[in-house]
Amino acid sequence: MTTSLTPQEAEAKIAQVDQAMQNARALANNILDRTQTMTASSWLGHKAQSFGNIMQNHHEDFTAVINALTQVAETGKANMRTFANLDAE
Repeated sequence: MTTSLTPQEAEAKIAQVDQAMQNARALANNILDRTQTMTASSWLGHKAQSFGNIMQNHHEDFTAVINALTQVAETGKANMRTFANLDAE
């Protein structure tokens, strides 16, 4: 069984990966923004501060995961382009 991938197919898949990574970053930022809005306005006190700290830690963890996935995605994209270019020859 052989696998083939045209440069156009590779670029379409790469665009999907880029969109997924952009969506993940937007989700992380949205969650953090909502948390900051919620804990900075009407919700005050120790519990609000604790929740805000937990969510900040969550955001940092989520960002670390996204950064690791980005490295994997960038390697995969480079490999996909190489494969598609070799396959096109």
